[in-house]
Amino acid sequence: MKIAGSVTGSAGVASGHRLATQAGIEALQAGGTAVDAALAAAFTQWVVNAPQSGPGGEMVALVADSGSDDGADSRVRVYGGWSRAPLAAAGGDSAAREEGRPATSGPRNAVVPGSLRGAEAAWRARGRLDWTNLFAGALAAAAGHTVTARMADVYERVESRGHTAALRRMLGGERAPKAGATIRMPDLAATLKTIALQGPDAFYLGRLADRLVEAAEAEGAALRHDDLAAVEATVEPALRHDLDDMVLWVTGAPSQAAVTPALLAAAPPGADPASRDFAEAVAPLTEQQLTEFCMRGPARPAGTAVATALDAGGLSATVVHSLAGVQFGTGWVAGGTGVAFSNRVGTALSDRADLPGCNLRGGAVLPHTLSAAHARRRPGPGWMTVATPGGDRQVQWLAQAVQRFRRGAAPADIAAGSRWFVCPAGDRFGVPAGIGEPWYAFAEPGIAWRDDARLAGYEVRRTANVGGGLQLVVGGRDTGRRSERSVAELASDPRSGGAALAV
Repeated sequence: MKIAGSVTGSAGVASGHRLATQAGIEALQAGGTAVDAALAAAFTQWVVNAPQSGPGGEMVALVADSGSDDGADSRVRVYGGWSRAPLAAAGGDSAAREEGRPATSGPRNAVVPGSLRGAEAAWRARGRLDWTNLFAGALAAAAGHTVTARMADVYERVESRGHTAALRRMLGGERAPKAGATIRMPDLAATLKTIALQGPDAFYLGRLADRLVEAAEAEGAALRHDDLAAVEATVEPALRHDLDDMVLWVTGAPSQAAVTPALLAAAPPGADPASRDFAEAVAPLTEQQLTEFCMRGPARPAGTAVATALDAGGLSATVVHSLAGVQFGTGWVAGGTGVAFSNRVGTALSDRADLPGCNLRGGAVLPHTLSAAHARRRPGPGWMTVATPGGDRQVQWLAQAVQRFRRGAAPADIAAGSRWFVCPAGDRFGVPAGIGEPWYAFAEPGIAWRDDARLAGYEVRRTANVGGGLQLVVGGRDTGRRSERSVAELASDPRSGGAALAV
């Protein structure tokens, strides 16, 4: 299995963890579609990347018939499993409310999770394998898997934030496991087995739902049966944007992804995304667009995972799923279930009067940073399906990835290229907390202006690594093969420690 760079084949999977990629490959080999493969990888990530993703969060899948040359909008669809604020959400403690924001830590900030409904919708529309089969990799990993160096760092951050109760409920101990350690998740394994055998209704309507609500009531979360029963997936065409040299489809509301086409429209088509020309064109627009998005209804960061797959029929799928909870916020794991909950009720909301779009409303779908895109060059061959995590940085990285694609960069270079972003210091994920605060430009090594003092009015701050997680598949490039439509390249972001594998 290739851990960095790219692989070429008629089908394949790229994800942020080698076990997840392997689970996706096994789904393809069993006759599954790209949707089956991406979901199998995602469900495995719920275990091996547990502090960053899981059934207690949110998920969006962008699915494209990449083998078609017409690029019809109907062939690029989005399946959204968005989270909601509980109907009875209180919004946070009194001290936080006096400061104009809800608290971000604790079970009261837990969302009504939509992940499984989104996954179910994508599977019913474009899956081929039995639902149960999609959990094989996840259940094997829950029985025991080795902690990678990257995940050891994530667990260390969970411990450093004081979420020892979450670690105990996930792993049976209150200390972060070290790289190379073998960990088991029996509670999560039992929950996933129930979901695998009984379907998503077990989570939203069955005995498992009873256990989640009982835990919520015992620990101060607002989650109730009515909340879970009301969750539905959204199914709609991706938003289409026509640029001079390509067509771009992105995930629509409540995603921030619509910011990405605006950035690309403002950028010189031939500019390197690491260059000053590109950055000066889009940096101020980024702040403006993200701020306006927050005025309407903001989103904040999540620990996020991505799985992207392609099958031999030309169908590509990318699944972005997140859990802004154990690593970054609540640290709440519902007792006895192993299910960690996203804390987006706290992180996506504010009591500021100048941000009416993010005031708490019970039952409202919460705005998100989960973003994905499908791009097709015109004229000429070539398409890409891609997603990248990173909170409010995500749309900036997505724009940089698509810009590299429009310039003809190799998939490995798109995944590994140096990145930059603008946001407020002290809150490197940006908004809504950063509105009205000074913003800065952060740059990795390899950015042309990294050693300059300022960029487009922003003070430049150097950083060794802005984060990772981008996974992509590119088709239609000249690979020297006789049949271009049957060959594609998959690439995994080396920053995420992930893997790409082709079949």
